[in-house]
Amino acid sequence: MLTAIVAILIFAGLVTVHEFGHFITAKLSGMYVEEFSIGMGPLLFSKHWGETRYSLRILPLGGYVRVLGEDTEEEKRNGIESVSVPEERRYQNRPVWQRMIFAAAGSIMNVVTAIVIFAAMFLVLGVAVPIENPDTTVYALTENGPAAAAGVLPGDKILTVDGTAVNTWEELNAQIMQASTETPLTVLLDRDGSQLTVNILPVRSEDGSRSLLGIYAKSAERQAVGPIKALQLGGQSTWQMTVAMVDVLGDLFTGKINIMDDEEGLTGPVGIVQIIDQSTKAGWVYVLNLAALLSINLAIINLLPIPSLDGSKLVFLLLEAIRGKAIDPMKEGYANLIGFSLMMLLIILVTYKDIMRLFTS
Repeated sequence: MLTAIVAILIFAGLVTVHEFGHFITAKLSGMYVEEFSIGMGPLLFSKHWGETRYSLRILPLGGYVRVLGEDTEEEKRNGIESVSVPEERRYQNRPVWQRMIFAAAGSIMNVVTAIVIFAAMFLVLGVAVPIENPDTTVYALTENGPAAAAGVLPGDKILTVDGTAVNTWEELNAQIMQASTETPLTVLLDRDGSQLTVNILPVRSEDGSRSLLGIYAKSAERQAVGPIKALQLGGQSTWQMTVAMVDVLGDLFTGKINIMDDEEGLTGPVGIVQIIDQSTKAGWVYVLNLAALLSINLAIINLLPIPSLDGSKLVFLLLEAIRGKAIDPMKEGYANLIGFSLMMLLIILVTYKDIMRLFTS
């Protein structure tokens, strides 16, 4: 139940932000906005406020902003061309640069949302600052590892190894790395002010290069940051994630990654809900991080030059600016129909793959 609620909130939230980007730029540029809808499919709620109809629909996987004049063919079919609105407020009569901003605004808002989410996380959690040479206090242990089996606990401070004093983690590692795996090490600990001795038999690392006790130092500590620094770090994180996602898309289009691959391929709504379920169980930090990643993903996907997506609108508008006249609305409509059909087919295939993985995993 919690997973379903979180999934709906994430999907609806990201769609609302995206469509609000289109909505606010349309309003600011003077376009006549007929409807601002969150969700797709059957209508749940609708209210007219001013000249715009605000709608909530049953499926939170999409939304739209309907601007008068954006789809003239559909308006003719529905008899909307008779609406009495000044000609300059119709979409097709606004300057090309305004229509390009309108097309890109949804993705821009998703990027801004990701920056804000990351910034909020940095503001609350701070940043991890590396500890250059930590002391010998044990921060964590490998479960069922040699040290854990010998009774070592997190928070214990190692004082000596086989009688040799160690003051830093580097000195401790020097004593452990070349130790024999046949003879236990005698380790003196400080636990809450009391000293105790344990015998730990090291194990070799997987590559056989060194001995291990299964103990870890505290490698970093949290440092608070202010709002400006948090926004800067949020922007950096968003940029890094954007570059990584673009690289993955490049591998998908060039065939380096199989779209239908279970591990690296595309994931549909079912797969995303699975990931949300895992994140919900892991904690709110993981949920917010996933929401930011999905927001970036939504921004990038919508900017692809695929008919029916915002990216294709930008391409058509760029061609209009170069040619000096608009693309034939009927041709653009056919291209969008084909693009939408292919997108639906891809979603069906990916969803099928995700469902089959549920039964085979």
